Amino acid sequence: MTKAQASATHTALPPALRTVVDAAYATFKHHEPPKGTLDVCLGCCMDEELEREMRRMPLRQVTTRHFYEYNSSAKSSEQPADELLYFLPRMLELLALGEDLHHSTELYLDRLGNCPADALTPKERAAVDAFALAFFREGLGHTGREPSPFNGSNAFDILLMFHKGGVDVQPLLAHWLNDERPSAVQHYAEASYWDFWGKHEIQNAFAEDQPAFCKTMKTWLLDAGNRQRFAQKILALDTSTMGPPAHCTCGNCMGPRQILEAVFDLVSE
Repeated sequence: MTKAQASATHTALPPALRTVVDAAYATFKHHEPPKGTLDVCLGCCMDEELEREMRRMPLRQVTTRHFYEYNSSAKSSEQPADELLYFLPRMLELLALGEDLHHSTELYLDRLGNCPADALTPKERAAVDAFALAFFREGLGHTGREPSPFNGSNAFDILLMFHKGGVDVQPLLAHWLNDERPSAVQHYAEASYWDFWGKHEIQNAFAEDQPAFCKTMKTWLLDAGNRQRFAQKILALDTSTMGPPAHCTCGNCMGPRQILEAVFDLVSE
């Protein structure tokens, strides 16, 4: 990476995300680069040259490809915390840039969640929590094809990603409930329409072994006060500029307006 490329990467993030990413670098800077082979499956899962590069090159130059292979590789059920926490600031930075760090969004922070429970100091945990809140808030501010750190994933996928990374999602849900931006309301409608209201359960294969997450989400979504708040927000939206749904052949075309109307009916029951 050239100095110009590094500078461009450094300035590409919105200010709120740049602040929490820089704070993560500062908080985790005492962790040293791994001295031995990384916790990966060499040959089958991760290219040996990429593995060597990842532990030897400057942290801010580690690429999306390195993390994609690192995260997708077979790995220990309990993660070596020193190794993961050294890489974590760069992983969070690439996540904030909307990069693909695994084949599935929900698993981006799986290694973090599989570190020992006491691996992070209170200051380190606070840095991760601050990143999660800033990331979630930024993502809720974008819809449709707008560039977003969510990178096409819905908000429930992002919440599950953080939960699997050991982050308490309650502060994120509290923010969402109080976020009056139209885009945040659209995210609520979109995610809940496709991934909850059909069966009144979270519909995500990666949540099947996460009962605490499913219970938290179900309680929040079914809470009468929360439903009323979102019903009022949907009513307040100006949907007149929302175009018709894209053409489909299934006979069940649902665009943003149709989804908002359907979710309004569901939360008003």
